[in-house]
Amino acid sequence: MNKKVEFKQVTPETCGVSSAKVLEFISTLDDIKLRTHSILFAKGDNIFSECYYKPFDVNFLHRMYSVSKTFVAMAVGLAITEGILDYDASIVSFFPEFKNENIDEYYKECTVRNMLSMQSNIAQTVSWWGNFKSRIEAYYSVKTDKIPGTVFYYDSIGSFLLGCIIEKLTGKCFLEYLKEKVLLEIGFSKESYVLKEPGGYSVGDSGVMCTTRDLFIFTRFIMKMGNWNGKQYIDRKFMEDAISMQVVNDIEGMSEYYGNQGYGYLTWKTHPDGFSLIGAGDQLAICDMKNDLTFIITSDNQSDGNSARRIIYHEYYKHFLPYVKENKLPEDAEAYDKLTKYLSSTVLISRKGEKNSPLEEKINNKKYKALENSLGISYFRLNFSEKMLEFKKDGKVLRLPFSLCENKLIDFSLKDRAVADKMGYREIGTYSCASSAAWVTENQFSILCQVIDTYMGGLYITISFKDKKATFVMKNSGQYVFSDAEGYVIGIME
Repeated sequence: MNKKVEFKQVTPETCGVSSAKVLEFISTLDDIKLRTHSILFAKGDNIFSECYYKPFDVNFLHRMYSVSKTFVAMAVGLAITEGILDYDASIVSFFPEFKNENIDEYYKECTVRNMLSMQSNIAQTVSWWGNFKSRIEAYYSVKTDKIPGTVFYYDSIGSFLLGCIIEKLTGKCFLEYLKEKVLLEIGFSKESYVLKEPGGYSVGDSGVMCTTRDLFIFTRFIMKMGNWNGKQYIDRKFMEDAISMQVVNDIEGMSEYYGNQGYGYLTWKTHPDGFSLIGAGDQLAICDMKNDLTFIITSDNQSDGNSARRIIYHEYYKHFLPYVKENKLPEDAEAYDKLTKYLSSTVLISRKGEKNSPLEEKINNKKYKALENSLGISYFRLNFSEKMLEFKKDGKVLRLPFSLCENKLIDFSLKDRAVADKMGYREIGTYSCASSAAWVTENQFSILCQVIDTYMGGLYITISFKDKKATFVMKNSGQYVFSDAEGYVIGIME
């Protein structure tokens, strides 16, 4: 049995970082209202800062979204090392049962290596949810767009197919294959798993469910080039190539400095001295090889595109990394105490504003009849004594509880929910959510309902009052979460 990661907790100063700088970095992210779930800083195998934003905790299995792609890459590297898979194997050769008239010479030319570096023969996103009996069919449903091995195009189907190939070759999900061969030996959680798709395959582009510490172990394995305590699990050349630029991904010539440094094997080159694992909503593992430094953050910032991610990278690379020293710093007990207290008090962001408004008494429990609208809402009302929004949507009366300026843990859905462990299906049920609300002005009341579940996302409701009328606004974020919740409603007080 190999040696597991020893989670030695040390001070930032031990790792050449000041406690004050760590606190400044984390509090800056919090001040701009990022929806952070966890943060972990480590140098080598030593964790020097770690926090979880309640209700999240160290054991929470978090959806890693596209970070899952790098797990697939490592499974492919392991299979190549074991001699059961070849770089130049044709992708379509593994799925002859799905071949159709779209299969041309370029489909046949597309190899494992091409898929690893996002250089397949297609350059389009194929909507597969609910449209195919098996997601593999989605790949075969389109015609070739480009010559494989020539141009970068970020897609998800490639990593999914590579995961399917691992499953065909080993009889195991790519994550279980990695766990059996190496990850369990070095401390990865047994409880971790991967979501499935309708065809029964594991969702290799976005389905890994694991803890923040699991992700730390995984990144340490990559940073150690697949070698653990002298045993080389994955060919070193593969590991070096995986975190090096294999293809230029700066097609537009954009100035964005973290996302255009090149792409390796299902891994982002985000800095000359390092690489990143990146998932939707800002599941990030930013790895600096020069300083042997790891920064991990899990979040749900899906509502603002990549704006939050740009901020995180900017703050990290410009205002944190340059201050990391090679040698230890003198201990600073006062600064470390402030940091420790801050890290132990972190909670998931809630809707900020005022708990009360002069308008409250006039509208409390008043029913607003809705004019015709696209959301199918017939009425709505706020009950402040019960802290509840009630509204009727598509003939169903819904009640959304909330707490004022802090989160209330609830179970809620508008209609149904995406099946927890199998993507592509829906079922009757609710999502686990954190619901908060506040008066953002004297006449405008807003509710933030954050999903804390297999899927991440949010429901945002704002009601703005004017005389005896009100505008009701509903928006959503996240894949397959509250997907029918976008629109405006005019309500007239009865």
